[in-house]
Amino acid sequence: MRTILAIAAPLLALATASSTTGGGGSMPDPAREYHQNVDCHNAYDRLVSDLHAGTAISPAEREWAVAHEAAANGGTPCAPPLPEMIARGDAWRIRTIEGRDTAAAFYHKQKDPAALSELGMAWLGGTVEGGTPQEGLEMINEAAKLGDPVALFTMGTVYAAGALGAKQDYAKAFELLSQSAAAGHIDAIYRVGLQYHEGLGVKKDYKKAFEHFRMAAERGHFYAIIMAFDMINSDRGVKQDFNLAYRLSRTVAEQGEPYGAVMAASSLLQMKDPLKNEDEILYWMDEGINKGDENIRNQLIPLRERVVAAFTKAKAPPQYVPRAFKACPMKTVCTVNHYSGLQSCTTNKDYWNDCDG
Repeated sequence: MRTILAIAAPLLALATASSTTGGGGSMPDPAREYHQNVDCHNAYDRLVSDLHAGTAISPAEREWAVAHEAAANGGTPCAPPLPEMIARGDAWRIRTIEGRDTAAAFYHKQKDPAALSELGMAWLGGTVEGGTPQEGLEMINEAAKLGDPVALFTMGTVYAAGALGAKQDYAKAFELLSQSAAAGHIDAIYRVGLQYHEGLGVKKDYKKAFEHFRMAAERGHFYAIIMAFDMINSDRGVKQDFNLAYRLSRTVAEQGEPYGAVMAASSLLQMKDPLKNEDEILYWMDEGINKGDENIRNQLIPLRERVVAAFTKAKAPPQYVPRAFKACPMKTVCTVNHYSGLQSCTTNKDYWNDCDG
């Protein structure tokens, strides 16, 4: 058993490199954003851009656009984007004159903070004429004061990084990110967890860090899953639970990340009786070797040889199959925009239950 635990130690070190390693290569990108910022303003602008490009839009989309324009002129809140608009993704910034002017109408007639935030982001990124990047930043800051979650998150990251001319201020960043997190912004929830974890602008608190990582993970934040795994493995802020760590590992592996295979093998090796999971441990190590980058392969290949030597199946077959997994239920988490009253939901597997995948 001591031999097996000695093997688990370097594997765990590789698996918990998430807190110190940047994105790319064998590791997921910790700076990736997950919040679905698809609102009525950027959705409308995208439809206008499609029309300019000669792309046909559906009758339902055309009807929605007409209603959006009427709401802008009538001073009433805009309707939520249609499901097919949301499905197109969240990387769109206002870039048409029509989109710009319609968003401006929503702000001037009813002080819609999301409209101001979208205009600010467009000017900050230079995607539409009408304002300078500095004016865009000022608009985002004003939208944050009005409570827009996206603007709060943006300004929080600006202060945390000391970017765009702002002085680095972790306490201010924590204040803004906490407000955004309270409104359901997934990336803000994760960032608040990081600041609790590192003691940046707030007293270090591992329990609160884990609570936030868990909330973000339940909403589909990939890197929050990795941080939760790290803390569960390390008995830091939460009771050590290798079964839960293994379930979270499978979440990562199922999304095509070879790093998840390393996490899974590490979790299984640290269980009370790892010999029960010989085939499965070797399966995940082989997955990591076959799909990982050079860094993962160079570390896993010699570790795998030590695992085989420690196990009873020294002459086991070359391929291994993991055990059958008990399906996890799906969990839907919803948040409501405080301005428009619109509800936004995410549905993901609930790996926190006693299940496998």
